[in-house]
Amino acid sequence: MMRRFTAKCGRIAITLHLLRMGPDAQVVISGGRAHLGAVALAFPTADGTRPREQAIRLPGHREDNLAAHAARRMATALGCAVCVSAGIHYEHITQEEIALAENLAADLTERCLTALANRGVTPC
Repeated sequence: MMRRFTAKCGRIAITLHLLRMGPDAQVVISGGRAHLGAVALAFPTADGTRPREQAIRLPGHREDNLAAHAARRMATALGCAVCVSAGIHYEHITQEEIALAENLAADLTERCLTALANRGVTPC
């Protein structure tokens, strides 16, 4: 089942799509002219410490920190492997709008986790 969450402030609109893949999760975060700018994979460790993560970004893109944060946060909360693909592009975006997009993505991540918890979705 695919779940969709959206948030908008001014001209910046961000969407988070969640797809459960068996015990794991695939997340797509996009906004503006959607594309693939970065991918991050996070997964819990056997000893229960902070999840391990790896992020890859395409040259000229900056979504790697956003993707890594979302993947790490969701892997921690859900206890499973989480892959986040992110691509956000707005023409002539300002530093303030970049920060806004990052904040909206973080808020959507939390909204998604809250919705899963409220529906009784247990960690993986």
